[in-house]
Amino acid sequence: MLDATSARWLMILHGVVAAAAVAATTHWCVWLAPFARGRYRRVPAVKRFGVIAMALYVVTMALGLYIYPTYKARVKLEYLTSSQVVLDDAAARLRSAEQVAARAADREPRALDPGAITRATRDEPIRTEKVARWFDVKEHWVAVGLLLGLATMAVLLAWEPRRDGRGPLVFVGLGAVATCAVTWLAAIIGMLTTATRSL
Repeated sequence: MLDATSARWLMILHGVVAAAAVAATTHWCVWLAPFARGRYRRVPAVKRFGVIAMALYVVTMALGLYIYPTYKARVKLEYLTSSQVVLDDAAARLRSAEQVAARAADREPRALDPGAITRATRDEPIRTEKVARWFDVKEHWVAVGLLLGLATMAVLLAWEPRRDGRGPLVFVGLGAVATCAVTWLAAIIGMLTTATRSL
């Protein structure tokens, strides 16, 4: 497992590279769009975007796999799937919010009713469990996206539209769009997880 400082810096790098992968896969789809209308301009640029997009995808995935054991121990097991820790954290935040509100109003903090704390925090464990499950679902989709994206890139690199006509256009188009969609899904779920609990 990584130490906390290394894990945080790698998480930041992972996020930056993931954002670049989202941008590259999106551009790949945008630049492929004219192909559907039979306009085969910028063929070398579209192929280059395919290589760049998949290189960024692979680097993002490799960084994620490297960080994953630390994430699993420090975030998933120690927090997201531990109901009591989630409830304790939510209760501590409510008490802290009361202290901040009291300081702002120049008064003494009020003691919070344990029943009110329980009612306010009872759904938190369910929410964090869902976040943990969505993160695991994301990991499976990322693996599917990797295979599909690499296959799409390979076909695109071999395809010469002016020589081969429409050929594998449907596969290339759908493959690029699906890879882009997986990249966006992974980025959104990753941000949701980090917003819920980070390293």
